[in-house]
Amino acid sequence: MAQRAVGACFTHIKQRRHSAFGLCSALQSGRALQTGRQLTLRCLHASSIGHGILAGLLQTAKSKNPITTQWYGQAVHETHPELVAKDETTPGIARSEYEQRRRQLVENLPDGSVVFLFGAPMHFVSPHVFHEYRQDSDFYYLTGWNEPDSAVVLEKNKHASRGYTMTMFVRPKEPEKELWEGPRSGLEAAVSIFGADEARPIDELGKHAMKLVAGDRGRAVGGDWGIYVDLDSEHGLTPSSHSDALGKLLRRERLGSRVRQLTTLVQRARLIKSPSEISLMREANRISAVAFAETMRTCRPGLCEATLQATFEYASRMSLVGPGKGGSTGSASDISASADRSPLTRPAYVPVFASGEHALCMHYVQNQGRIKDGELILVDAGAEYAAYASDLTRTFPVGGKFSGPQRDLYSALLSVQEQMIKLCHVGSGFSLNEIHRLSTSVLVSELKQIGFHVSVRDIDRHLCPHHISHYLGMDVHDTIDMTRSRQLECNMVVTVEPGVYVPYDAKFPKAFQGIGIRIEDDIVVGKTEADIENLSRHAPKTVSEIEACMSR
Repeated sequence: MAQRAVGACFTHIKQRRHSAFGLCSALQSGRALQTGRQLTLRCLHASSIGHGILAGLLQTAKSKNPITTQWYGQAVHETHPELVAKDETTPGIARSEYEQRRRQLVENLPDGSVVFLFGAPMHFVSPHVFHEYRQDSDFYYLTGWNEPDSAVVLEKNKHASRGYTMTMFVRPKEPEKELWEGPRSGLEAAVSIFGADEARPIDELGKHAMKLVAGDRGRAVGGDWGIYVDLDSEHGLTPSSHSDALGKLLRRERLGSRVRQLTTLVQRARLIKSPSEISLMREANRISAVAFAETMRTCRPGLCEATLQATFEYASRMSLVGPGKGGSTGSASDISASADRSPLTRPAYVPVFASGEHALCMHYVQNQGRIKDGELILVDAGAEYAAYASDLTRTFPVGGKFSGPQRDLYSALLSVQEQMIKLCHVGSGFSLNEIHRLSTSVLVSELKQIGFHVSVRDIDRHLCPHHISHYLGMDVHDTIDMTRSRQLECNMVVTVEPGVYVPYDAKFPKAFQGIGIRIEDDIVVGKTEADIENLSRHAPKTVSEIEACMSR
């Protein structure tokens, strides 16, 4: 009987050109397909995805409309085998790692707790003109999903096979909208690729949330269960209509005492990087090192700062155009050696290209000045690769050779940086704040050797008013709620970036006034000094390396 019903529906699809999603909806609800009406899948369970006829029918829709041929809203193995390996959800990160991340989060919550996490909304430059989309880092860390108007609900359930259930709320496949906005991954992919137990359209989130948190849930579950969610912008989060609606529901149901902050729990996990994450950050740094070398070689008097910025960004992309032609069903290492991987990179942040006295401003990003012979240019720029950031700074002479005062000041700062990098291991017992405090004392000592008469107070107030370090990961200033007073742990990734910015002030030697220098590397914290890895070590940094690079 079931086989006859499916066969009849399949014939109807071919005759009427209904989508396979319409068929799935009809099969699950037991109702007949209606002609002349666009049908949309309303709910999909993991049990519905298999290797049988239903799975085959679900794939028929992608051949009906050339706009949705890509089928998914982001690169996945099925469409981009040259970028995503067979066992990966996103480039470089296996499905099993995403599962481990979610399991680790839920295992530490009280029984019966619920997690609500919202994707980032689309941001617009002006009406109808949008910015390039970037997903919320916590959301991406737990799901790998890279589309707006999305949410995930995790329910801790000791009776579930993996200890929790995962429901994703996403935009369903809608060919008419995809004609304008590009392909969506839809409900099927949320289950089959991204690991959800159930997927529903995003507009059903409110109804689902009401069932979870309203009524007598407290009496039914008991104990100290909590609702883990972030509803404010205090932690750099962007509120959305969905999070606002949930906040109103929780207030109406008087469940404020049950609400717990989520992002600090996720950030605590993100703080320690997995081998896969470090591998992606190593590649981001390799890209940036190539771009820095090319920028140094391109630099000459008369160019605009913006021209060097364009050189850096172009070189970043081109560093990922491999010699081979794509296609791989193997591991990530196979993929790394093949094809054009440039879609996986973009600037990790708005860069600084500050020539001359522009470098006295910590974050000068106008990049409009014309560079002059005899000046230094401070470049703070980094590539993002597969959602992981690099953050490098190099300062080099426009004309290719350091002057005497420039060389002396640069060498003093480089000495400080190299000494601080050696402390980035667990055995030192240091925190980032302790490294910072030590760096100011060391900088005082180094500057005195070249004629400065300064104190730690002068360093903190005038010559280097910023911190020497921050955590790095999916965000440039990563895991911002994690204190820098925390003792260093293995596989944290941190920056080490001392700077010296000499204002036009008679209390400082005239030969150095107007010079700004910063040197920054990305460091993987090791167990011992020998285990420290400088991810950005290939970017020219010493005086001799820089001058040799610029002479080519």
